[in-house]
Order: sequence, then structure tokens, then C-alpha cells
Amino acid sequence: MNKNNTSIRIEKRISKKNQRNEYLLLNENDAAVIDACDTLDEIETLLDKEGKHLKYIFVTHAHPSHLRCIKTLKEKYGGTFCLHSHDTDLLEEYDISLKPDIVLKDDAKLKLGGTDIKVLHTPGHTKGSICFYVKDAKALFSGNTLLEGGHGKVWGPKSMSHIIYSLKRLNYSLPMDTTVYPIRGSETTLKKEAWMNCLRSA
Repeated sequence: MNKNNTSIRIEKRISKKNQRNEYLLLNENDAAVIDACDTLDEIETLLDKEGKHLKYIFVTHAHPSHLRCIKTLKEKYGGTFCLHSHDTDLLEEYDISLKPDIVLKDDAKLKLGGTDIKVLHTPGHTKGSICFYVKDAKALFSGNTLLEGGHGKVWGPKSMSHIIYSLKRLNYSLPMDTTVYPIRGSETTLKKEAWMNCLRSA
């Protein structure tokens, strides 16, 4: 799957267990996974076939279902586990004996091959929810922040105000032809999600 004029390749796998989207990015000799877990066998097969170096293990937020395969990936392929600073407390809350190799901040940039991947802090689903923006590919990996026609779960009035802020940020700061790769459902574009133009602060 590569709809854009860039060397980066986007491979999507869909979990049969819960219909969740999981992604593998391939660029030059490097690879990165985003929210990979239930389709780990398929992703491992693809990594082995391609012979790429797994550089990053990205998660869009630190719920346990996103974390349980990280140790397996690191043991087999290496890879740098990246998590936003505001979600590190969830590791303790869920009693997960795992620490990020890189604690991410908003607007951080990471290189995959020769391509920049930008971190956008988009709180709402969790305090440390993030999206990954690849300008060269016109691609946004939105996790549970933005889905086709809506957004992921929020956990109260304060979280609602956060996710509205996050959606407005995406809507006003990124090009309208950006393809959105969400954690659930089909791909969309920011242009198609015109409902975000009507958002008001909660």
C-alpha cells in the first residue's frame, strides 16, 4: 500500500480478533511498527521476507493491548520502543514491567531511512495519546484520536475537551489531502472529515 510519491511503504494488517488496524512502515533499510500486536505473526513474516532493520516500535497510547507484544518484538528484532511522556504512568497503573527506550515529546522528529516521522501529542483517548505524521507520504497514523467519521473513546468531560482540542489541531495544522490511517475502520482523508470544522470547545 503506497498511494504517494515517496519511498516509504505502508503495510496494514487487520486483527481478526477485534478488527484493529496495525501498521508496518518500510523505508530503505529501516522498518517501524505502529500498534502491532494481534497480527504479530504476519508482521514478523513480512519483516523476515523484507530483511529490514526494525528501528522503531511505536504505540499511539499505552493501553495493555498495545503493549503485550513489545518484549517479543524487541527480543527477536531489537527496535526502539517509543512512548509519549504523559502515558508512562499507565505502565505502572497496569503493572506492566516495561519502560520506553525513548520518551517522546510533542513535535519530536524521528528518522526512518531518509524520511521524517513527526510526533503530534493528541490527548483525549489517554493523556499521552499521539499521532505519527509522515509529511513525505501525506500520511497520518491517528490511533484512537481520529477515526473515519468520529473519534475514539474518551473518559469524561476533561478528556472530551482534550480530544476536541486535538482534533482541531489536526484539522487546522495538516494539509487536507493527508490520508488518515486510524486504529479502527477504513482510511480517510482530512478533507473528508469536514465535520471537524464545526468543533467547539467542550
